[in-house]
Amino acid sequence: MKSGLKNIIPLSVVLIRIFIFSAAFSTSSLAQEETTPLPQVQSQGQAEFITGGVGKDESEAIAQAAGTWPLMLELSQSAAPRAEFISDVQITIKDKSGNTVLDMRSEGPYVLVKLPAGKYSLDATYESKTLHRNVSLQKGRSVRLSLMWPAAE
Repeated sequence: MKSGLKNIIPLSVVLIRIFIFSAAFSTSSLAQEETTPLPQVQSQGQAEFITGGVGKDESEAIAQAAGTWPLMLELSQSAAPRAEFISDVQITIKDKSGNTVLDMRSEGPYVLVKLPAGKYSLDATYESKTLHRNVSLQKGRSVRLSLMWPAAE
């Protein structure tokens, strides 16, 4: 009869295993419930965009979604000891014919933009300083564009 008792796991070990197992699942479901949603998608003509990224959760959500958007803009200003993210940037995107397809102001350091494949010119203005970039969007590809303004004088 003693040989059968060797295979019995003590009750305390079973309870500890149940506690660890249930804690792992409740933590993962809690993390899923607290996931920060993306800012609201806005539209302007054919363009759709998201702007935001203030706060760690929102910026991580935008960074995670960036691969599914044709264009991601990251906005910063040079500073010591390192660059700082900025918002309130006026962004204008024109198609190859010079028609404005997007004219908006950022509400955070990130902007995600959906536009049809094609060539565009982008002007981004922060504190009266405009940066210009030419952008080529291809179907099924994502472009990440980091715009950094010089340090404030």
